[in-house]
Amino acid sequence: MIQKQNPVNAVGNKTPMHAALNILSRRQVSTGQMRFMLSRKGYALDDIQSCIEKLEGWGYLNDMVLARNILGAMIRNAPCGKKRCFYELRKRRFDRDLAETLIQEAYSEFDERDLAHAAAKQYAKNKTKWTLKDRERLARWLFRRGFTEATILSVAKTFGRVGDYE
Repeated sequence: MIQKQNPVNAVGNKTPMHAALNILSRRQVSTGQMRFMLSRKGYALDDIQSCIEKLEGWGYLNDMVLARNILGAMIRNAPCGKKRCFYELRKRRFDRDLAETLIQEAYSEFDERDLAHAAAKQYAKNKTKWTLKDRERLARWLFRRGFTEATILSVAKTFGRVGDYE
């Protein structure tokens, strides 16, 4: 009886599925990240696509759940604006439409000013006195966190009052 051999990669004797499971054993990745990593290893696009379809069928790749988890952790641990969340999801190679939809869904529960105020509190943990230069630094920091200009202006103007240090 002739035994069917698995397709091999030019780099080694691993199949795309073996490489994908090896990647997933370390951490969760998006479908786009998996596609990128496997193509960088030299696997054929058809083999990569069939591998990804199997992984999605088994539930090992689920972009919606992973993106929701990432967004939830970002908002909970280090509040940031929509622009920063979108950047982080695109950096992890999530689909643009999926990222936009999930960000709108996640931010429907929150007010951006409240998130910016919470972020400013984290920034100013040990600060007791606020100068103009400190407010400018806070505004730049909030901008890098992805908040809109109107929100930054509002928070920078009002932040530093008595109740903000608690």
